Amino acid sequence: MDYTEFWKRTNSLIKLLNKTQRGLALECGFTERRIETLSSNNRSPDVIEAVKIAQTLNTTVEYLVTGQDENAAAKELTELKAKLADLIMFKK
Repeated sequence: MDYTEFWKRTNSLIKLLNKTQRGLALECGFTERRIETLSSNNRSPDVIEAVKIAQTLNTTVEYLVTGQDENAAAKELTELKAKLADLIMFKK
């Protein structure tokens, strides 16, 4: 999997929150080198690292990986359920 988009979103949030990669690393308990290595090589963080990064940036892992947040996914599911209910009612 290409983690280019993960790091694009991560770096966008770093800038938006007036942080630095160094600051992110410190807040997450990583070395600055670890963040640099992951982001410059577009490598995936392990699950625990991804969770710490998301928490530090006040977002979700889902957003960093897919670009969608949980609320968007929940809203889409609710809309699909409503459409399905309408279809079921229409057939009766």
